[in-house]
Amino acid sequence: MDTTLNQSFQQQNRKKTGPKPLYGEAKKMVSFRLSPRALEIIRFVATQKGVSQAEVIEQWARLIGSNSDGLFAQKSEVTNELVPSLN
Repeated sequence: MDTTLNQSFQQQNRKKTGPKPLYGEAKKMVSFRLSPRALEIIRFVATQKGVSQAEVIEQWARLIGSNSDGLFAQKSEVTNELVPSLN
């Protein structure tokens, strides 16, 4: 196999890596089951911010994880901070 053909073959078989990671690490594909209301909230926030639904979940997880009171905040505290327009 000549070099040009070999390079073309390698490029076709290389996995697409997507955009450069925003948070210093590659994202993994996952699947969740959500209530219709939770999905409605995620979609609403994504539309308002102009980002993907995955980015909304990423930002929420990082916000909750960085909470100085621990890993999880009270439900009302998180709701008021994240989605004030839906309360």
